[in-house]
Amino acid sequence: MKKRIAINVALLVALLCAVIFAAYAANVRTAWADDESLSYNYGFYYEKFDVTFDVASNREIAVREEMTVTFTGHKSTGYMRDIPVNGGEIVKNISVSEIVNGVEKPADYSVYPYENNGVDYVTADIGDTTYKTNQTHTYVLTYNYCLTKAQEGKNVLAINAIGAQDRRVEQANVTLILPDGFIGAKCYAGSVLSENELDFKTSVKDGRTVLFATYGLAHDEGITFRVDFEEGALTTYFDITPYYFVLAGLGLIFLVVAVKFLVFNRNKIIPVINYEAPEKMSPLMMGKLIDGNVDTEDITSMLFYWADKGYIKIDLSNEDNPTLIRITQTLPEDTPSYEKKLYDGLWKSGDAVRVSSLKYKFYKTIDKVKAEVNSQVKGLYESTSRTVSVLFAVLGGLLFAASSFICAYMLFSYQYLLLRPVVFVMPFTLVIYVIFMKVREYSMKNRNGKKFNFWALFIGLLVMLFGLGFTTLTPSFIIPFLPKLLIMYAGFAVAILSTYLVTRTREYTEKLNGITGFADFIAKAEKRQLETLIEENPQFYYHVLPYAQVLGISKVWEDKFADITIEPPQWCVGSTIFEYYAINRIIRHSASAMRTNMGSRPSSSSGGSGRGGFGGGHVGGGHGGGGSRGR
Repeated sequence: MKKRIAINVALLVALLCAVIFAAYAANVRTAWADDESLSYNYGFYYEKFDVTFDVASNREIAVREEMTVTFTGHKSTGYMRDIPVNGGEIVKNISVSEIVNGVEKPADYSVYPYENNGVDYVTADIGDTTYKTNQTHTYVLTYNYCLTKAQEGKNVLAINAIGAQDRRVEQANVTLILPDGFIGAKCYAGSVLSENELDFKTSVKDGRTVLFATYGLAHDEGITFRVDFEEGALTTYFDITPYYFVLAGLGLIFLVVAVKFLVFNRNKIIPVINYEAPEKMSPLMMGKLIDGNVDTEDITSMLFYWADKGYIKIDLSNEDNPTLIRITQTLPEDTPSYEKKLYDGLWKSGDAVRVSSLKYKFYKTIDKVKAEVNSQVKGLYESTSRTVSVLFAVLGGLLFAASSFICAYMLFSYQYLLLRPVVFVMPFTLVIYVIFMKVREYSMKNRNGKKFNFWALFIGLLVMLFGLGFTTLTPSFIIPFLPKLLIMYAGFAVAILSTYLVTRTREYTEKLNGITGFADFIAKAEKRQLETLIEENPQFYYHVLPYAQVLGISKVWEDKFADITIEPPQWCVGSTIFEYYAINRIIRHSASAMRTNMGSRPSSSSGGSGRGGFGGGHVGGGHGGGGSRGR
């Protein structure tokens, strides 16, 4: 059973990793292997490239690029402008038009993310699908270029006005309109990292400083401005939009907590201390009620339960392969049918059964017993609380999806909708919900905390995995890292907290009151009390042992009798060693062999792109630039 659980966990993690990779790979556009934009098929060059940067003091730049393009490739239908977003930039409000006979008209275009050699871009794919070989077209690309970081210095602005193109620009005209606080500037032209300074003009228009430079660019040449400002003249752009989703997440967390305490805060467990199992409950049924499952531990505990009642004896002379011996042919009439089915299934080969003979056979009986117990034990939780709980878990997943979807929509309009978090993070948020629900169920049974800690660690790893997927699938130019992190925590918090909305029925709570009270007795009973109970019933230790097994506290129960003299079990045959620690060791080993054998089942078989970055002091060292690709 443990091996199967480990395999299932490993397969789940492998599946999640595969989905992350597939979702990421399916949505990342990679560079063409060859320089198609220079090739015979898709070649073009710029006759004229006029670009204007209207810079605000918060580093939000309104950009207008007027590009006169001559297509030379015999399959040319348009071209792509790649705008770098690898230095904390956000691209907003992209629009493309075409100047026809002096009139600016809407043009066909699309917008999408693009990655090349580890550098992120926002690509404007310009032009319709008709061939434009030997035609010249003038397009106008406008967008807001928002700088969220001052990579080059808090009083410096470095703008890679035209990136080093892998095509010539016969005439490049660059205009910078600057905010107050301008001190001075330098302009560089040429190949990447070139420090060749270019003369430029400075003027004042409407009270604002205007810089202008013109140059003819050969292949792989660009123009960069480095502009210095007075102390405090510049800030950085702050996009508040993603933080609305952070606030929405906090609101959902508050709402979950409020609903819990105002609506589903009843039927709390109040342990009723007792040294006997409540309602003469069998260990198997107790195991089902405390964690919602019938596992192999619950099944094997029934062997010691029946032995204590005198129905069977257990030969422990071979602790790795004990023998079960039937004493009672049939169980009493008032015994539950599932218990009779389990008991009768043991003796198909006779009244003495070696545990090893059950391997690959007894699992069919176990499956039937589990099915019957599950059919009998229903309605443990209020249906309304389950519905509301799942609803909040879905809302936690939608927080991921909606944040990426809406932010992408606001940036790219209808032309690019970020669907990856919808199909990836939202469903896996529900996986977190289901697993954490199981953790809560197991936490009661495994009061020693070991299995609870394992599942808590497993959930932590899954949250990290899903968080990595969310941050990977949602580029930083759509949602910056910090709000992504906060949205991630809020979404998972909503999903996890929603599990606490599930409320037990009154009848189920009453049963758990007795079970937890019995468990508290096992865990907290004092030596004097136990000595009294042993005097009344010398087999009391073995009477409670199967319940301690299903409650996950058999070691606690064993340690409490370390200094108390107890008799060997009356049901044990074939062993001459009755020293306390030795018999407990044999019982543990035998129980392990029973679990292993009884639960066993048979095995089944695009061309170059211009450079852009941040810094300054040479060509290609500023925000912006990028490149172009033919299509």
